[in-house]
Amino acid sequence: MSIHSDSTVLRTVQRAIDIINCFSFHEQELSLTEISKKINLAKSTTTRLLATLEHNDYIQRNPLTNKYNLGKKLYLIGQIAGNSFDIKEIAKKSMQQLRDQTQETVSLYILENDYRVCIQRYGTTQSVGHIVKIGEKLPLWAGAAGKILLAYQSTEFINSILQNLDSSLIKKLEEEIPVIKKERCAISLDERGVGVSAVAYPIFDMSNSVIACLAVSGPSTRFTPTLIYQLKDKVKDEGLIISKELDYKI
Repeated sequence: MSIHSDSTVLRTVQRAIDIINCFSFHEQELSLTEISKKINLAKSTTTRLLATLEHNDYIQRNPLTNKYNLGKKLYLIGQIAGNSFDIKEIAKKSMQQLRDQTQETVSLYILENDYRVCIQRYGTTQSVGHIVKIGEKLPLWAGAAGKILLAYQSTEFINSILQNLDSSLIKKLEEEIPVIKKERCAISLDERGVGVSAVAYPIFDMSNSVIACLAVSGPSTRFTPTLIYQLKDKVKDEGLIISKELDYKI
């Protein structure tokens, strides 16, 4: 058994990692030549590294094209890593900062079946504010957070929610949803309850899917057009920070 220096071992590990990092959503299958060029390594060395990764199911080769893609072991590791992410912990700092900046209630919502559910909240620092209960199920068709989560679902899902609403509300949402997706922001004024307004922004993961929603809410009397304009930028900035922590690429 040969003994390698620490630097040699680390270099070999780094090269293996470099190979794995060659793959992306846009380049899911690569040839030996493409990989060796990307990592600036001789084909002979690249071949040996690929063989080791393939033996351990981190890389797999397509026998029809002789090209390589990521193996099932990385998929399983990705599932484990995904489950270990606690979005509440990731969002904590941004939510606290947003609450301190705005002095309004900041909430984090996720989709649960046909509803949105608040999973984390930082209450207003002012004497009068919007009370959001953690775990409470709220509609998707009313409120900024609900509309954000609804807008990024499939057409079939959206239609299943809209079909139970009155025609005027259906028309309003059908006009609003494309704008929400374009601006990546939703605003609500007295929608879910009289005197309550909110601004919300989607939270994206590494696959560009919306997995949650960040919202700032409070009394409509304080949500002036000027404040709403300011909140849109603040919620967007913190929402992007959370998304980037989830490896979202803009």
